[in-house]
Formats: sequence, structure tokens, C-alpha cells
Amino acid sequence: MEITHLTIRLYVMSAIEPDGKQKVFMACLIGFLLLIGCREGGLPVLSDEIDPEPAPGVEPTTGIVFVTTRHVERQPGALHQNWELYLVQPDGSGLTRLTDNDRVDTSPSWSPDGRQIVYRSRVAGSSDILIMHADGTNIRNLVQDPEDSIDDEFYPRWQPDGDMIALYTDRFYDPSAECAWHRLAIMPVTGGKDNIQVLDAHRTEQETLTWSPDGRSIVYSSRCDMTADSSVDLFQWNIETDKVTQVVNDDYINAAPVFSHNGRFLAYHSVREGNTDIFILDLETGELVNITDHPAKDSYPTWSPDDSQVAFVSDRDGNDDIFVMNADGSNPRNITNHPAKDFEPAWSPAP
Repeated sequence: MEITHLTIRLYVMSAIEPDGKQKVFMACLIGFLLLIGCREGGLPVLSDEIDPEPAPGVEPTTGIVFVTTRHVERQPGALHQNWELYLVQPDGSGLTRLTDNDRVDTSPSWSPDGRQIVYRSRVAGSSDILIMHADGTNIRNLVQDPEDSIDDEFYPRWQPDGDMIALYTDRFYDPSAECAWHRLAIMPVTGGKDNIQVLDAHRTEQETLTWSPDGRSIVYSSRCDMTADSSVDLFQWNIETDKVTQVVNDDYINAAPVFSHNGRFLAYHSVREGNTDIFILDLETGELVNITDHPAKDSYPTWSPDDSQVAFVSDRDGNDDIFVMNADGSNPRNITNHPAKDFEPAWSPAP
């Protein structure tokens, strides 16, 4: 049986496809190869050339990239779904498909100039970090593990105004640590699995993350055990000093943190009494406000470029869709409005 990332994070109400060590690798690899054989032309060829510079000929792109299953009929219980990345404008217009393959593409994050997107993709047996132009072209694999690899990297986040990518990895799993399967790490945009630097100062199970606007620290969610009733707290890792401090410490499940661009506010979702809402923490005053306060599940916030709005996932219309609301929680509106599952929004920094 495969121990999956989804299994660990199910009670966090995650929308991310399973990750983790492959316990039945050959079965997964054979299934993947059969899938390629049945698809005319196979998968798109990934370039080995890594070009972290601004994408030539690609203008800064506005909008919200998100993950969706709208193009396939979801198979209940299937381990690997054909999840793809789409782009939509904040008013719901301009829906554009960015990826089109037989892989699992999730966790998109924008380059600081809005011209490229880094994301996680399950390639053959392992989960790697890929990068592409914002129009979906020039896909490159930053990790390039061999097809028989069982090492996974996922949940990449591009450093603001920087050349690093933060991510999670199980490459450095230590069985003696008991609670550190997925570890926070950083990697240069130029990629290379040998350049992945893992966080050793805090060995716990780490899950979602965000960069501070100055690019010097990372706030991440972390648990110290894997029981369904355990809390999930938020911590901050200072890259320069290697010091870890706790940001949120309560009895709730807190995840998907994201800084406002001005650095004053930290938005995240919190599971309380069986419901998930989006909260905003004022880092100057310590004030915490529930800005959704709705009986539906609201999660995975992302800020607009000017911090005036927040996009998020909600099932208040019957299934997971992408919503946009004002930063104070007013005027929520469904911008995807599709019967399929839409999740993991990331708002471009391009104005």
C-alpha cells in the first residue's frame, strides 16, 4: 500500500493529489507506460535546458492560475488523476488551458514578473518540479529524477524578487525522525536535485508554505504527529539565520498561509469545529479576523497584486470553485462556476 500525501493531509481538507514514497513502484510505472502507449503521440517532450531568465516573447500575464479536473471524468478511488492547470481572469473571463498531458499537474506559483509558472507534476513514478512560460509553452523539469526514482518534490513557491524556489521533499526522509516525511527545502530556479537544501532546524511533518515579501523567510504549516485530531501550526524559517519561530499556535488545523504583498497581513485557512474558513492575521496588531465566516468549506487564499482582493476555493455552490472577494470578505463571487473540481488558485503578481 502506498503511503500518500493525501492520506496524511486528508483531515486538513487538502485538495492536493497524493504524494509520498512509492511502495508499489513497478505497478505504478507499468500503468504509466501503458497510459502513454494508449495516447497518440505520448506526453509532451520536456526540455533539458533550464532558462530562469524572463521568458522571451512572453509578456507579464495577469489572472489566476488554478488546478481543475473539468476535462476528465474523475474516477473515484483512483490514485493519480489527470489534473491540469488553467488560467482565468478575476472577472471570470479569458479561461485558458495551460497544460494538456497525462500527468498530474498541481500547486502552481508565479515568477515575480508574471511571465513564468513553476508547478508540481507527477512524471512517471516520481513527483518533480516543472517550470513553464505563462502561456503554457517551454516546459522544463527542474529536478529530472530518473523514471525509477521514488523521491518526490512538491508544492513549489517562487521567491519574490529572487532566484530560489521553496518546496517540500521526501528525498531526505529519516525513519528515526518519526515525524518528518515531507521536509521544507529550497532550490535555485536553475534547478538540480543535488542543489536541494533541506531545513534541518525543525524536523516535523511540513505541508504548505509561503515566502515573505522580502524573500528572506518562509512561513509554513507543520504538525508533530499524524493523528486526525492533532493541531497544525504555522512557523517561520529565516533563511539567513536558520532560525525557526512559531507564528500561529492554537488547537486548530491551520494551513495554506500566504503573505499580502505589503507584508502586513498573513491569510490562511483554518479548520475549526469541522468547518474551514479563511482568516487574516494582522502581523502588526495581532488581530485575527475570519473573513469568510460561512458554513461552506473556504480554503487556499491568494492575494491580488494590490492586496485589495483575495481569491480562494469554496464549495458553497455545491462543489469546489474559485471565488474572488474583497480583502475584508465582502462581495464574494464565483468566477469558475463549473461542476468539476477547481482548486489551488494562484494570483499573478502582474497588475
